[in-house]
Amino acid sequence: MKKIFIIGYYGYNNIGDEILFESILDIFEELNFVGDIYIISDKVNQKEKYSFNIINIEKFDFPKIVNKIKESDIVIYGGGNLFQTETSLRSFLYYELLFNIAKKYEKNILFISQGFGHFKHNYAIRKMKKILKYNKLYGILRDKTSYLFAKRFTNNFQLGTDIGVLKYRNKKFEKNTNQGQIVFVIKSRKNWDNLVYILKQAGVSKIVPVVLNKAQDSIYAYEFYENYKNQIDISFPIYDEENIIDEYLKSEYVISDRLHGGILAMYLKIPVIMYRNQKNYRVFNAIDDKYNLFYRDEEDLIYKIANLSSYSFEVIFENYKNKLNDTYIKTLNLIKTFL
Repeated sequence: MKKIFIIGYYGYNNIGDEILFESILDIFEELNFVGDIYIISDKVNQKEKYSFNIINIEKFDFPKIVNKIKESDIVIYGGGNLFQTETSLRSFLYYELLFNIAKKYEKNILFISQGFGHFKHNYAIRKMKKILKYNKLYGILRDKTSYLFAKRFTNNFQLGTDIGVLKYRNKKFEKNTNQGQIVFVIKSRKNWDNLVYILKQAGVSKIVPVVLNKAQDSIYAYEFYENYKNQIDISFPIYDEENIIDEYLKSEYVISDRLHGGILAMYLKIPVIMYRNQKNYRVFNAIDDKYNLFYRDEEDLIYKIANLSSYSFEVIFENYKNKLNDTYIKTLNLIKTFL
């Protein structure tokens, strides 16, 4: 019986990471995998039934982690920018340690829908170079910068795109747009007085705050709702995945601070304005290098909203659809090679 060890940021109420995880599980289901899949997570909310067993391992249960990696046929880093020091060097060291355990036992390691960085520590950059030189490491990366960096040390990587929305590929969605409604995916506090003023001047009559990461974003979403519920029609913050999709389909466009808030909009063919940080820029640039609806502040937002009506979103939607399908096939074939 085959055994797979999957590493990711799972079980922390982050919808972006959870849909990445579920998309990878769907790929194993499509490959008719039968066996055990070990997940590092204190708690995974498993909604679907699969033909394989999913076994949770606590994040710091190192004796069990070492034992299960040793038993596994493949070790997979399943989506996201796990190798980075933006949140902390400690996070990088943790994922590096897991890599070195797998390397010690000469395991085939796959990076699926991964990106690297950003790095605030030279130590991490040096270690990343060493990681990429491991000859049993293969992968599909979701942004060009990470791909070109990896190509300096190995030819075992391919360029793809983020596959988080693959879990929806067999579902049909229909837009039911409400004039004046938008979704706002909140990650941090901003100059909301200006933002709400700009949106009202742009004809927005209803704002739906969406929370993708409950642990980090809830406080900001509640604060936004409480501060402005008497100034404009604002729904109570939305957390549930199905309700989020429903509100997306009702909205004229989405403003998203978080990457998967934007990726979901692209998949559902809803125009989206993205907050510009390094991760968002890299992934969207890999989808279409002509996409430039990024904002850093409220002044930027004015111009991006003004450009929405003349923007070639249909071309970008089609580009993402094609790149997602291409990445899906690449991922299927890569995993199949090692099963």
